[in-house]
Amino acid sequence: MFRKLLGLALVAVLAGAFSTVANAAPVAGSFTVDIVITPQCADLIPGNNTACDKVDDLLVKFEADLILTLSVSGLDISSTTVFTFKGVESQAFTIAGTVGALTFKDTFVFAPDLVEIEFVRTTGTLSTRYCVNFSTPGDLTLPFLDCPTPDAFLFFLLEDVGVYHPAVANLKLGFIFDFVGMLDSPLTLCKKIVDLSINIAGLTIGTRALFAQMTCGQDSTVPADWETGVVLALEGQTVSGITLRSETWIGARQGLECWGECKPAERNYGGKVVPGFASQEEKLFIRNLVFAGITTNIRVEWKFGQAVAAANGLTYVEINTRYKLQPFGLSISNTLRMNGNLDPRFDFLITSYKYGDMSVTAIFLYYLASTNTWEAQLGEFITEFDPPGATITSDLTLCTERLFISFGFCTAGVLEHDIYVSAAVGSLTFDLRMILFGLFSGFSELWVDLGWKVGSVNFKTSLVVATDFVEALAFQISVRF
Repeated sequence: MFRKLLGLALVAVLAGAFSTVANAAPVAGSFTVDIVITPQCADLIPGNNTACDKVDDLLVKFEADLILTLSVSGLDISSTTVFTFKGVESQAFTIAGTVGALTFKDTFVFAPDLVEIEFVRTTGTLSTRYCVNFSTPGDLTLPFLDCPTPDAFLFFLLEDVGVYHPAVANLKLGFIFDFVGMLDSPLTLCKKIVDLSINIAGLTIGTRALFAQMTCGQDSTVPADWETGVVLALEGQTVSGITLRSETWIGARQGLECWGECKPAERNYGGKVVPGFASQEEKLFIRNLVFAGITTNIRVEWKFGQAVAAANGLTYVEINTRYKLQPFGLSISNTLRMNGNLDPRFDFLITSYKYGDMSVTAIFLYYLASTNTWEAQLGEFITEFDPPGATITSDLTLCTERLFISFGFCTAGVLEHDIYVSAAVGSLTFDLRMILFGLFSGFSELWVDLGWKVGSVNFKTSLVVATDFVEALAFQISVRF
């Protein structure tokens, strides 16, 4: 009898404590469900080249993300859980808070896999691309490329730059990761990220420690192999408003780490580890340097410990300048990219003008052509009409010598014409994008996104139509609380 009463008392105490904590520290978060449908004949499936019939079988991809945050006396405890048909795909816990001048954030990631992706630059234009540095337990190369080869396919899948609709990118990543056996292992502690930042007299000192288990998802008989990387940052601002920042990367390089199927909730852009705790990169940023009304931002990068000796030392310099001609409402932005020898490799000039509901943006490209001579050409022309309640945009990518060689086709001087239509009526939003490989011909894709909100619930439907089949039909329900 006493033991039963003791049990009831314990339950009452726990219930009272939970009630007190819940009232003092409410739980906030969101729950999102995604369902994406694609025909079995679609080319999204690795190795599939089956032609679509009028009636075809369907494949369904299900995902659910649950994000919870508990705030207790300035301390935030967060949990991010990703569910799929396979069950719990990944689980991440984060503890963040502030103690005086010290801000800290500690993240633990439990997943069946781990992928290390490095930022690399193309040799021609020094554009940012990705490559796979390491993956476990499966091998993602192919379809992706091993480092240091720049991989545009991987970059376009991970970054929403307009090449793939997010629903299509989601399907492709899911198919690829499942196809190579990245999602079949039980969840284990694969990743730990610690961020510390302290502000002293206007000077911010930051430290990010990355811990990665390089045997994540492998057989339990394989000993755990942990690698560590550290990013040290020092940032301050002068009296005139110029911001200076330096970063030292030890045992780490610029990149991202992802787990699960590498969806946005399963990525960390804070860097990637490199075996061997040695200096790898040094970066210097100078921002908001203003002279004669011109704002200049400078980025300088050095690399060390590269396999090829010539790749060490100064590797990249970027200079961005911005200016606005106030009487004319004309905005000008220019970005120059230089290699380690300070040789200019690529430059693009952006000019924007807005008058009433109309705005026009022209992007001029300066590049080394195949003849090793510099050429200048209007590369992109964007016109936007913004009447009340709607926005209509025409984005023309024109044929340049560089793009013409890369893609191998061009129609009447137009490489691609994207037409956007966005509108909102109350809580209903509508977004359409039509992709043409020509001025008004060469239909490629149609993207339609429809969203509406009812209280704290958001609904979204997406349709992606290609020339021969429906690529994806997606439904999303998101609840915030």
